[in-house]
Amino acid sequence: MMKPPRLRLIILVLSLVFAGTYFIANVLKRSGKPAISTQQLPSIKLSSLNPAPFSSENFDEKNNLTKALGQNLFEQIQTNNLINKEKKDLPADINSISEKLTNSVISESLADFKLVSVVYDSEIKISNDISKEAKAQYLKTITEINQKDFADFNKNYLQIIVDVYQKIDSSSASRLANIYKNLAADYLKVGVPTDWVDAHKILIIYAKNAEIVYRAMANYPVDPIKGYLALEAVDSLVSGAGEIQNMFKEKLKEIGS
Repeated sequence: MMKPPRLRLIILVLSLVFAGTYFIANVLKRSGKPAISTQQLPSIKLSSLNPAPFSSENFDEKNNLTKALGQNLFEQIQTNNLINKEKKDLPADINSISEKLTNSVISESLADFKLVSVVYDSEIKISNDISKEAKAQYLKTITEINQKDFADFNKNYLQIIVDVYQKIDSSSASRLANIYKNLAADYLKVGVPTDWVDAHKILIIYAKNAEIVYRAMANYPVDPIKGYLALEAVDSLVSGAGEIQNMFKEKLKEIGS
């Protein structure tokens, strides 16, 4: 599915900025001037508000999609220029190759932003007890896990979006990502009646993907491309939560609760 023009533009602009970063570093290397650290380079501000200090204990710099794509874009531009020089043509006009590069960046972005789609039987605890009592206990345990892991966290997804993308404050998104990480781990420990396994897997997959999305949102200040991909995925998360609620309402009806 084609991404909206706004996202295409954002990805292209951010990639070009980081491509410029690599270009500057490369030029300085050739000239023998001292390298500039990323801390010395001007930060990218996509909000009119002053960003709060960024801190994410789970951020892996090696998986920074924005920088990786910026480097890739820089290499593509360099390759294109070299080909043109060999043909004795003028250097490539960035506008003439922007569509191809944008499509390439988007394809690589989507490939890197991997969501979970499968949970195997070997990962969960399956019980042969399919009695109403066992199912009622399962639902009770899931409810208790939700209450424990969410504790006093009461922000909704719209408030988190405002925190991250307007206030540039990642704390609530980071906390919610940790909550979903704990939920997935706790769900895996619960024994599930064998005829409810599919529903249990959907619950686990949702928690795992919610962690991925909110973690990417939390890392938005340092990896804006992945952060925008996370924003695109929020609608699916919200609709998925509604579907899960309806699914478990049916489970309640099934056992007469």
